[in-house]
Amino acid sequence: MKRELNARAPKITVCPLEGTYLALLDLRQCMDKKEVKYFILKDCRLPVDYGEQFGEHFEGFVRLNLATDPALVERAVSNIITALEKRNP
Repeated sequence: MKRELNARAPKITVCPLEGTYLALLDLRQCMDKKEVKYFILKDCRLPVDYGEQFGEHFEGFVRLNLATDPALVERAVSNIITALEKRNP
């Protein structure tokens, strides 16, 4: 996941995993933090936890659950990358 995002969407920061199966992605360099919810829900069509659930300074972040079939994680990453490429050709 991190390798693919770094290669194809380098403005997304993948926060270091600290012994967890949850990935925190920072999308604030890709778009205004107020746009992230709409982007993820409508453009990427992904169910995620939004950063502001964990505090106001996490607005613009999303949390992906990695404790699932790896194919689903790959699909989620692909959806994000494809939607970003459409947004910023």
